Amino acid sequence: MDIESNSNKEATGNNENQFPSYEPSGDFPWEKLPETIRGAVIEMCSNDSLPTPLAVQATLAAVSIACQDLILVDRGIGEVSPCSLFMLAIAESGSRKTTADRTVMKTIEAYDNEKTVEYEQLKIIHHDESRLYRIHEISLEKSYETWIKRKHRLTDDDDVNIEERLEEIKNELTNVRHKQASMQPPRLRRTLYSSISIKDLERSLCENWPSAGLVSNEAADILNARSESDMAHLDRLWDGQSIDVIGRVKRDSFSINDPRLTMSLMVQPSVFDRFMERKGEIARGVGFFPRTLIACPETLYGQRKINDPELRSKKWINKFNNRVLQLLNYSHTDIRERDKNRITLYFSPTAQLLWKNDHDDKESKTVDGGEHADEREFINRYSEHVARISALLHFFEHGELHFNSESVVTNHQDLQIKEHTVKDAIVICEWYLKEYSQLFNPIKSIEKAGKYVIERMIKQISLTNGIKPSEIFSSGIFLLEEGIKENDLRLICSRFGLKNNTLRFKKVLDWLDERNAIIRRNDTLGTSKKTTAMVFLNDFGCKKLL
Repeated sequence: MDIESNSNKEATGNNENQFPSYEPSGDFPWEKLPETIRGAVIEMCSNDSLPTPLAVQATLAAVSIACQDLILVDRGIGEVSPCSLFMLAIAESGSRKTTADRTVMKTIEAYDNEKTVEYEQLKIIHHDESRLYRIHEISLEKSYETWIKRKHRLTDDDDVNIEERLEEIKNELTNVRHKQASMQPPRLRRTLYSSISIKDLERSLCENWPSAGLVSNEAADILNARSESDMAHLDRLWDGQSIDVIGRVKRDSFSINDPRLTMSLMVQPSVFDRFMERKGEIARGVGFFPRTLIACPETLYGQRKINDPELRSKKWINKFNNRVLQLLNYSHTDIRERDKNRITLYFSPTAQLLWKNDHDDKESKTVDGGEHADEREFINRYSEHVARISALLHFFEHGELHFNSESVVTNHQDLQIKEHTVKDAIVICEWYLKEYSQLFNPIKSIEKAGKYVIERMIKQISLTNGIKPSEIFSSGIFLLEEGIKENDLRLICSRFGLKNNTLRFKKVLDWLDERNAIIRRNDTLGTSKKTTAMVFLNDFGCKKLL
């Protein structure tokens, strides 16, 4: 079977392959994606008003699932790495997380359905063959027993070579048992999981095909149910390391050898914040978050319009999905041959130098007081993220595979990742580094939370007065007198752990106060003799901050 690569040339003059002119919103560097992925992302954003990071996550997850069991990447430091990606999007309800996944995952779901039918047929064949071997084995055992009894009845005058016959039966019996033992039961080539616990996922990777994707656009259960042990096992799966699970009884014990797992989770902000409050430090400590590419896209409220059918092009989405299916259809026929048949990609000399220099530059900024001192955990994995994404982008767009009688064959040039691909991967990973920093860098996370508090105040004041949020700062309408009780404000701030963490909330208010974005004072309300802490918007400071 041949898997042909897609051309990297921008098609012109041919409506069938005309590249979309729509430009996605936001600051994600979508233009750094290779042509096939980029075209699919643009169409997804254009058709359904998706935030760019959601479309990117859905497509990269599909790429990772399709490629992860086929390739490794040599980083030029004496190590080869899997290319699986872990990704997490924190997006509000209405951001169309389900739409993003459904657009590209339906091809993989169809592949799974086809393989399930094939698996049921293989199970019948395997059962019948095993039964025939067992019948043969029983027949030989009975024959052996008969000749043993006959041996005991022989006299010295009988001219029968019983020992020779027994040896023949024994050899034939050994051969049948060896063939029976070497028969590999068929494995369900299940590629996609959604609603499943980590423990059940591990068991399924053991019993079925050990390369799959965990994709969920409502991943609250997966996050909330995760223990420290689950996260540690996920880290090993990201690394492609085998896992031994020891249960209380034998049936609960199993091993996963040479696994590959892609993970693409999408959760609402409130779910993520609760997870951070309960297990955030554990997740950072065991390395789950540094191994994960995290995005916090803004929902495109006010822009989610329905396009007419004739404007909803899917030419590049279909091209992308066809490529995913091509790669899935090149699959290892024998589970024992997976490692042997994988190909290893490597950097060209200039790409290797670029990758090394970028690694050293990022590492130098992790010293105390350095630009990335608070992102050290992510920087520890940053360069491997770059290598994995480089390999996936290169192979998905250019990889060309076919079989010979023994193994997979590829052109030498197909194995070499070029400098421009590494450069694009660096820009993409720097964007994810920025997103990680917004969550885990204390200064930047306070800034993000501060802007969120101002947005909540503006929304509350606009609702109270029946005006548009944009009118609050208009000349003559600024409502300085419309203060909000500090405690009431905290209760409507459900993001960033502010609602249940009074100390953190006060730190955010201090930060806003220092920048003259708010005015805080204690007022006497109604007939009460006690004062109440109030918060007011400050016109000049708010405009400067937002």
